[in-house]
Amino acid sequence: MPEYLLDRIGGEPALEAAVDVFYGKVVADDKLADFFKSVNMETLKKHQRWFLRMAFTAIPKSINVEEYMLEKHQRLFSEQGLNVSHFDSVAGHFVATLEQLNVPADMIKEAVDIVVPLRPIFEKGTAIAMAMSTGNEEEKKEDA
Repeated sequence: MPEYLLDRIGGEPALEAAVDVFYGKVVADDKLADFFKSVNMETLKKHQRWFLRMAFTAIPKSINVEEYMLEKHQRLFSEQGLNVSHFDSVAGHFVATLEQLNVPADMIKEAVDIVVPLRPIFEKGTAIAMAMSTGNEEEKKEDA
């Protein structure tokens, strides 16, 4: 049996299909659609494939996933109110995508076990954005 989840779910063709189906679901979700209005979806899909390829094989020790995710989503946290409820919706679409593509349940569980630990990063990103917003409000009051 192949070592990596990516290989067991069907390799690059399966990853390509999963990302396409996944983003179809995400952009159709009214709760999430606004996050993608001015986004080049082909570029985003390319980045998502890169991230999942890494997550479903081996994350290099040189990549701090928390820092990477916070940096990539910082504007969404601070300007668009991205929060953990959005993460939960995205995770639901992720599972639904894998189910739609007939990925076996044990492999879906393995994929979920890889993705769910990212949830606290979204809690932290929201907290940082709120602290920055509160700090900016305090500065405005002091300047007045």
